[in-house]
Amino acid sequence: MKQHITFVGLILALVLPTITAAQSTTGQRAERTRADLLRDIATASATSQRSPEDAGAQFAYAKLLYQAGEFWRARDMLTRLTESASAPDSAVELAAKLQFLTGNYDASERLYDRLIQSPVGSPMKQIMAKVGKMFAYYQRDRFSQIGALDFPAGVVLPNVTLAKSFDQPPYQLTWANERHVSEVPLYALDPLPQFSIEVNGMSIDVFFDTGGDTLLLDDEVAKRLGVTAVSSAMGSFGGGLQAKVGFGKVDRVKLGDVTIRNVPVMILPTKRWTMDPKHPLGGSVGTAFMRQFLGTLDYKNRKMIFRERSPENARAVRRTLEGKFAAEVPFILDATHLMHARGSLNGKDSLTFFIDSGLASDAAFTAPIQTLQYAGIAVPETKMAENGEGGGGGKWAQGFFPVKSLTLGPLKQTDLQGEYGSRPPESYWSLGYIADGLLSHGFLKQYASWTIDFDAMKFLFEKR
Repeated sequence: MKQHITFVGLILALVLPTITAAQSTTGQRAERTRADLLRDIATASATSQRSPEDAGAQFAYAKLLYQAGEFWRARDMLTRLTESASAPDSAVELAAKLQFLTGNYDASERLYDRLIQSPVGSPMKQIMAKVGKMFAYYQRDRFSQIGALDFPAGVVLPNVTLAKSFDQPPYQLTWANERHVSEVPLYALDPLPQFSIEVNGMSIDVFFDTGGDTLLLDDEVAKRLGVTAVSSAMGSFGGGLQAKVGFGKVDRVKLGDVTIRNVPVMILPTKRWTMDPKHPLGGSVGTAFMRQFLGTLDYKNRKMIFRERSPENARAVRRTLEGKFAAEVPFILDATHLMHARGSLNGKDSLTFFIDSGLASDAAFTAPIQTLQYAGIAVPETKMAENGEGGGGGKWAQGFFPVKSLTLGPLKQTDLQGEYGSRPPESYWSLGYIADGLLSHGFLKQYASWTIDFDAMKFLFEKR
């Protein structure tokens, strides 16, 4: 079965005609490739070295580094630049975004406040600063503060509407053991990791999808549970297709020895993606849900492990990996759930990959046409698949190509299959920086386990 299940940019689809994710992509930028960007960086680097006191030259260089995916270097440069109260709003805006991407949410919030309070700031920039602040609150589950944000009339954000529907904090955890660890067996590893959970007492089967945000419920399951949408938005899915997604909440979700109360959910038909008739899919577990834990996908032992996020558990995980450690890979977290990390394709280094575990395909990787051209890969012919349901927006034409080598940090795999079609050309620049492609389950499952440490902002991989 070749299908793609992902929610790229879902929460960026703001319900406001004048503010959309598309505004982050200008026509000029859309035509630029990584090769163009590397040339610009070389020129900006030389200028920066010649004029170390020129704040404009330093900002121009930092912005190019950000666009190229050198997030940590760009952040450090802009941290120095924005120490001055006279730093321009453009520098403060990018510095706030970079602090957010790298998990420094308090610093990001302070910088967004500078923009909101700027006496010379434009109304649109101040609104977008509040949107940025909203995302910083979201990553710390501060729904009451999201609900208190004051947006102008006509600015309708599904996350704000959802947050206002909560009269108690979201994601309240109750553990059934003193270890504060829960292990849930996987009944299937392929084509995607699948397991069972309880939602309001009902057992449902789900798959693990870091391409999604929080807990996704099938629309029929939501109806049986009496879950109604308090807001909705158009989501962007594989192939650039769109579909309407509802936002609501459930009282409790049980994962083995841990119960989570007041859980945000999204609503979309999922049973059509069922891979085994014995286990009709009632939903998926995404990044924001997994963010509540120090979570491990244990491929070798066929289980999901949900640990309390704590320094002690982080140290314990690293102790269990002694002698079996494959790699520790830094990642960024954009919007609500978009995790990106650095890697290479066919020897082309320093690329930025979206880590989406929900690509149910023989392919380990998918990329837009710009990346294939940059890597010297012939663009394959595409056709509509005869089987499968596609993604949230339906089917799209796809083709396949050979991948000689693919890396994520120091991890390297060879002789893989890549997919073309699910990442449209506009995905390349849609986030303000180049997203070279998507790395998925076909790559991740080659390791004994994969742990996501949201406190350290690192992936931990265990050797087979």
